[in-house]
Amino acid sequence: MQHILDTPGPLTDWGRRFLSARARTVPFPAQDHPGDGEVAAQLALFPGVDTALMLAGLRRAQARYGGLAYPTSAWSFQEEIRFQPWPYYEESAEHGPLGEFIDHEVAHPYTVMLRSDSAVVYRFARDVAVFPDPETLIEADALYWECESWIPVVKPEVGQSTARVREAASRLPLIREGSGSTEWWWEAAGFRVHLWRTFAELFEQEGQAKWGLWARDEVGLWAAHRFLAGNDL
Repeated sequence: MQHILDTPGPLTDWGRRFLSARARTVPFPAQDHPGDGEVAAQLALFPGVDTALMLAGLRRAQARYGGLAYPTSAWSFQEEIRFQPWPYYEESAEHGPLGEFIDHEVAHPYTVMLRSDSAVVYRFARDVAVFPDPETLIEADALYWECESWIPVVKPEVGQSTARVREAASRLPLIREGSGSTEWWWEAAGFRVHLWRTFAELFEQEGQAKWGLWARDEVGLWAAHRFLAGNDL
């Protein structure tokens, strides 16, 4: 398994551009990692866990993402995040054993973990699976980055009503590469809609949800205003 900066693999063009422009590697020395025997002993504490499968997944994650770092403008962080897959497993009632995955400084989410099936789980008041895999998270960060150069049409604000937004946006093409289970991206006719419910789910506070809309250019801006007017947004 080669590192994602060396072999981006199935990443989209915008995902590749993002990593090329923003990403770097920080020290993540393999020799300091607990050995397979120590990791297997930790995993053996959890009944019903396929130790070999989880160990293999951990080593793949370390090889592909270990040491990856970049600044992100994602609404969950807005800081530099560092990918450090580590076999310190904690039990989650909903998700089973979780390994440490992303190191960061901002207090929320408290920790970002990796599930055995590669889902990225955020932890605070509860454990929430936000993305199905790390590369979806990276694609989402790339979308945020790309939108920084687009025209803001609706500025994201906490507390905005999102029910009608979701209904209207769901009729647009979903950008599957950057969408997970608590945040989604849609794009059509040169504009992009983003709905973010991650903290609403993480803190169980509906008022934490927010959304935004950006246009690629003047043509996209016209289409975005038409979308807003047509859906009474």
